[in-house]
Amino acid sequence: MNVLRLAWLELRRFRGPLMVVPVAISLVPLLYGSLYLWSNWDPYGHFHEVPVAIVNQDQPVAASGQTLAAGAQLTQTVVEQNNFEWHQVDAAKASDGLRDGDYYFTVTIPPDFSAKLASGPTTQPQQARLTMTLNDANGFIIGTAAESAKAALQSAITQAVQQTYAQQAFTQLGDLRQQLGQAASAARQLQAGIGTAPAPQLQQGAGDLAAGLDQTAAAVPVPAGPQQAQGSAGVLTAPVVIDVDNLHPAKLYGRGMAPFFFSIALWVFGLTAYLVLKPFNARALAGRSGALTVTLAGWLPAAFLGVVGAYVLYAVVDLGLGLDPRQVGQTLGLLALAAAAFVAIDHLLNVAFGAVGDALSLVLLMLQLTSCGGLYPIETTPAPFQWLHQVLPMTYLVEGLRVTISGGEGWILTRAVLVLGAYLLVALAVSALVLSRRRLWTMARMKPAIQV
Repeated sequence: MNVLRLAWLELRRFRGPLMVVPVAISLVPLLYGSLYLWSNWDPYGHFHEVPVAIVNQDQPVAASGQTLAAGAQLTQTVVEQNNFEWHQVDAAKASDGLRDGDYYFTVTIPPDFSAKLASGPTTQPQQARLTMTLNDANGFIIGTAAESAKAALQSAITQAVQQTYAQQAFTQLGDLRQQLGQAASAARQLQAGIGTAPAPQLQQGAGDLAAGLDQTAAAVPVPAGPQQAQGSAGVLTAPVVIDVDNLHPAKLYGRGMAPFFFSIALWVFGLTAYLVLKPFNARALAGRSGALTVTLAGWLPAAFLGVVGAYVLYAVVDLGLGLDPRQVGQTLGLLALAAAAFVAIDHLLNVAFGAVGDALSLVLLMLQLTSCGGLYPIETTPAPFQWLHQVLPMTYLVEGLRVTISGGEGWILTRAVLVLGAYLLVALAVSALVLSRRRLWTMARMKPAIQV
């Protein structure tokens, strides 16, 4: 029998419903490549759907005879730019939203923003300040996007402020021209009256001329010394400084990405565990052991090894790379729960579908890689992935680990524990139900088809 015939006989084993196996295997590259590319095709092009907040606390001031409301102008400018989904909110709502993950970062305009900008053309110019606040507990990559937003803000502010300074300078030049004209007129009147006017009138004219010249000199701001001149030039060049704060900084790229890669590692373990281990003991199922007992006996070895593997991974990353989570005990507990839950899901797939279960687990891995929000904000992905984000378990492990590693709100960690615990219990319960039905022997099971 030649090679081709032997190969054909192997494929012929998959008849009827089993035809899905080779079809599914052949579609693995398509599923992995297309899904991942679809979800990450243009994340930066969808940042206009990422919610961020701007807080305008600025108090308008009078400058050169006009009202300067720089905070309102800046708010209007950034909202119209549409580079993010800007929300105009108060300070309390911005702070709560950033902590809860409703906003990915916030920008705060302080009350003295206009006043400091108005001081630019004076002898004591001051730099205005903005505050941009991040929260790595909501995702690490968004910090890169925030840096681009910072640069755009800086450019827009500098351009707007320099225009404001130019308008103020033209106003001052107009006032200076008018005062010079008044001084020149007074000088002409004094010159014309020297020969005929009495001494008191000459003294009054001289006084008017001196006053006009004093006003002219006062209209031109002169720095007190070289250092002040340098400071004035610096303020005019960079009139606004943007301070960046972070509620829960991840500090390093690897530390920020650890929740995502830990989640992948634990799912891959569950996927491969039942390539080696048996999901259930057929002899025990045929005997007097209960379905739940058989289920737990098939799940427990893989779950134990999964927890051991998770702890080995944690130890290597922590001791070798410096993970240094904020909450060590809660990180270890969450990893153990996730390993047990992921193994339970893979156990169910193997119990219910046999060899096809591994293919289904691989598909679930692909779906979760693209929908858990481990890299970019979930708002940058197409709508189907945003829906999957809410229902698949890897999402909650990523969010929970962000809290235990970098810090964050306790309710996010609590939600992660509850969701993963629910997946664990439901998967084990459904596995027990499937195995209980397998105890009913049918003619097809007693006399399986002969495979050539």
